[in-house]
Amino acid sequence: MAVELHTCVSCGVTNCRKNRRHAVEAPPAERIAYLVDAAWPEYVEMIASARRPDDQLIAPGLLGRPVPGRYRWPEPVAHRGTLATANRHLAMRRVARAAGGVRQRQYLRHDRSVAFALATAIDYRARHLVVAQAWLPWLDEAGALGGRSFDVLMSRYPLAEIHRKLDEVAAETGASTTIGDFRADPDLVAREAALLARARRIVTPHHGIGGLFAERAIVLDWNCPAPRPRRSGERVAFLGPTITRQRPDIVRGLAGGLKKPLIVFGDMLAGADFWEGVTIERRSLDPSWLDDIGTLLHPAALTHEPRRLLEAAASGVRIYATPECGLDPIDYLPFEDFRAGARSPAARSAQAA
Repeated sequence: MAVELHTCVSCGVTNCRKNRRHAVEAPPAERIAYLVDAAWPEYVEMIASARRPDDQLIAPGLLGRPVPGRYRWPEPVAHRGTLATANRHLAMRRVARAAGGVRQRQYLRHDRSVAFALATAIDYRARHLVVAQAWLPWLDEAGALGGRSFDVLMSRYPLAEIHRKLDEVAAETGASTTIGDFRADPDLVAREAALLARARRIVTPHHGIGGLFAERAIVLDWNCPAPRPRRSGERVAFLGPTITRQRPDIVRGLAGGLKKPLIVFGDMLAGADFWEGVTIERRSLDPSWLDDIGTLLHPAALTHEPRRLLEAAASGVRIYATPECGLDPIDYLPFEDFRAGARSPAARSAQAA
């Protein structure tokens, strides 16, 4: 006859000699482990409201401290992976001006090292994890997801969706030095997709990403900044950089109808002559960047963290964007409205500016 074996934790008998000797009076309470990355304010607020006293909060850091400052989560928090964290940020600095493909490969490589370091801090009693998307495939590789349920804090589109969207842009725009400069390894794309399908919940403030996961998505409110003091006006601006995935080609085709120069933000990554034939005004994203602007154009194929759009919306600037911008639909106007022309007094005013 088969004998079912138990430990003092799991057998349920609390009045025996062995139980008293090992001081096990009841099974230990299960806990949740939060394995986080950058301290987005939306996730800080969510975790602060949901976290219980025995839950873990585990983040990267240097020597047990929230360094760099992007890892400044509310205490108590365990900052782990000093060497992996240092290497990650040194690599980010080294490749900051490199091509997108070079940057993304370095990010993935160092995300793996950080995730393995964080995995070692997970309490064995943690039966449910809430994990940053950056760590997801690597925690699986480390075996940390085995036998556990998990939620995912999404900070970008899934790799498969990024590939699909960039391929669509490439098919529409033709040759580009940037649109095809990064494609993740197919095995990694498939692993992430499988893990996202397993996740109990997908948590994100990004409405475009949340829309991919239907009833499993928890869409948080974006943290809205206070309105910025600015000089009002009706100028039209393009929120760059001028790179193919931001779709400056669409804006260039519309800019000829403007009476004043188009304001352009960001680097000219699509070439110095991209705006040839269009009168533009280059502007940097300094504290007065919204001066004179009444309309911001953002037809980008992908936007992961739309902080500048949130700042503009809070300051009363009209935003014309695609659903991929991530904002709540009440905070922007469909870009097609601007492209189509005078569908409203606001649109007529913007195009006449």
